[in-house]
Amino acid sequence: MRILHFSVPRHTVHAYRISVENRYRNRCWQSPMDKRESALRKIQRIATASFKNAVRLHEDAILLFKNDRIPSALQMSTLSIEEIGKYFIFENVWWHNRIDGIWSIEDMQQFLRRVYSHTSKQSSFARQVQFSPFVSKPLIKILETGELEKIKQKATYVGMPRKGKNINFDKRLTSPKQTSRHRTEDFITMVNDFIIELAIGIRKGFYSLDIHDIDDWLAEPETELHFLELWPLMRKATKKRLERMRKHDDIER
Repeated sequence: MRILHFSVPRHTVHAYRISVENRYRNRCWQSPMDKRESALRKIQRIATASFKNAVRLHEDAILLFKNDRIPSALQMSTLSIEEIGKYFIFENVWWHNRIDGIWSIEDMQQFLRRVYSHTSKQSSFARQVQFSPFVSKPLIKILETGELEKIKQKATYVGMPRKGKNINFDKRLTSPKQTSRHRTEDFITMVNDFIIELAIGIRKGFYSLDIHDIDDWLAEPETELHFLELWPLMRKATKKRLERMRKHDDIER
């Protein structure tokens, strides 16, 4: 094999280097408006991914429940609640910046810090369902007070209660095996009822989401049917509400 050697004039190499440096500089430099738009595009993508992930976790929770893996089912259901809550936190930023257009990146950062808090995401979900018929007052209280995080931890780890910073040896051992089947069923039903009502409500024009990919997916009739078949259990109050909503015509999209 022969190796061919090419000689390139120095001024050509210098000009090429300057050209590459300029392209790199242009790519790295962004005006405040460009940075804000770039951040908003990522917020939109994260919101979309969060809702899709919530659906995956919810489906996993149902699969685990049906296979009698109750503690793991409760974990997955709780995580799906948190991911839906996270979706609405990101959607809130997206909506305000499309309507008001006044948030700086620093404003967004400060608002979005709550996505790193489990209890904040649970509270975000609670705000979406607090006036809905498919959530009982005790469940709302669990969501709003941070009690759900304690329930999730007990469904995950073997341990003992604490007294201050120390272990309280006078109390009984806690184990995921003690996870309530009935409570887990309630959480799964709450999430499933929420998704179904949202799907019907969007299709009938009662609700709308500002992240259009999720709004369009929920509006498909197949989405409602999928979750009805996946988890037939539904609160009576939800059934009555959905029967009234179904009487309305689908809106044109």
